[in-house]
Amino acid sequence: MKGVFDVTFQSALDVFNYGLVLIYGLFLSVSIAGGCTEKRDKKLVALLCPVFLVLQSLFALTLGTDKTMQLYPLIVHLPLVLILTLALKKPLGVAVVSTCTAYLCCQPLRWGKNAVEALTGSMLAADIAYIVLLVGVFWLCERFLVKAAYATMTYSRWTLLLFGSLPVTYYIFDYATTVYSNALYSNVLIISEFLPTVLVTFYILFLPAFYLETQKRAAAEMQRSMLTMELEQSQLEMDALHRMETQTAVYQHDMRHHLNMLDGLLSAGKPGQAQEYIKGVQADIEAITPRRFCENQLVNLLCSSYTDKAQRQGTVLTVEARLPDALTISDTELCSLLSNGLENALRAVKELPPERRTVSLYCGVQRNKLLIEITNPCGEAVTMKDGLPVSDRGAGHGYGCLSIQTIARRNGGLCEFSCGGGQFRLQVMLPVLENRE
Repeated sequence: MKGVFDVTFQSALDVFNYGLVLIYGLFLSVSIAGGCTEKRDKKLVALLCPVFLVLQSLFALTLGTDKTMQLYPLIVHLPLVLILTLALKKPLGVAVVSTCTAYLCCQPLRWGKNAVEALTGSMLAADIAYIVLLVGVFWLCERFLVKAAYATMTYSRWTLLLFGSLPVTYYIFDYATTVYSNALYSNVLIISEFLPTVLVTFYILFLPAFYLETQKRAAAEMQRSMLTMELEQSQLEMDALHRMETQTAVYQHDMRHHLNMLDGLLSAGKPGQAQEYIKGVQADIEAITPRRFCENQLVNLLCSSYTDKAQRQGTVLTVEARLPDALTISDTELCSLLSNGLENALRAVKELPPERRTVSLYCGVQRNKLLIEITNPCGEAVTMKDGLPVSDRGAGHGYGCLSIQTIARRNGGLCEFSCGGGQFRLQVMLPVLENRE
């Protein structure tokens, strides 16, 4: 009677472990694939557990355990991949790799069970250890593996291929050598050495490739941050220019007070002081009044500001602007284009002889195309890389040209940096409309 009880208890424990590992693999596969947030999807995943358990039980009762293990990929793994792809909307590659990764994570459970059985000689102790390991490994995977695996798989197609190569290879190898044959235990050297070779190859290939991918992503993130800062700086410049414009309006509004002052000086017989006062008022107005180059107020403010800046460094800035008041390109992007282009040009001629310190700007609209051209002399040949001039000021510089290129592409336009005949030239063409809806 005792022996019958032991067999029955052992069989029940085996069935219990069999169900646990199914739930373990199912939920781990879904988690590695990115999980699910919708209530409907969570219900579907929960429903899969009893459905798969019933299917496995039916196959085991009708075909036997060995045959069921051979059909396991068709009974569980393939349907799980299809559900992840079709119902949970996961990419096919992510679904396959997630399922194989969850299968790979079952290996520590089997190793631990075999180790306990070898040490204790008790199948019962091995099964209990299996349950404890299952809970522990699942917690560790949820805590440390799931997010990292999903981030790696979705990082790029290349990292998905690299990351997925190991679990997929292990899945195929394990079924081919232990389920569909007994090749792994046949003492064939090439088979026993295959998996360690795959592990080493995976390690050697994955780390350098993933490092390069992270470097590319970090560079792209840095460029994006720098471009964001460029646009924010353009916004600050625009705000400053608008404040200057407001100050001019206030000064003009106070003109009647200046006239009253002049009237008082003249009435008091002090024409000399009146003349000095007029000169002071004129100087103040000229210092804050933006010049008018075209109908676009932003361009007037920018060109006035850079004309004054050029004059202070002994450079002649020639402006030919023919822009309407309204353009489809945003004021922030237009400000960034002109500010970066003029800033680079003024910096380029700053160290040249006085007679060569000249910069010319043309901007106008022709056939619904915004054309911008900035030309300046250059002292020596400019090094170009990927169509952009290379900054000679070291790392962290040169983002002005990149910002110009990015804005041009974002708006469906073109930009070109060229150097020839002692002249450096920036040309930008953007499709714009003169009137906004």
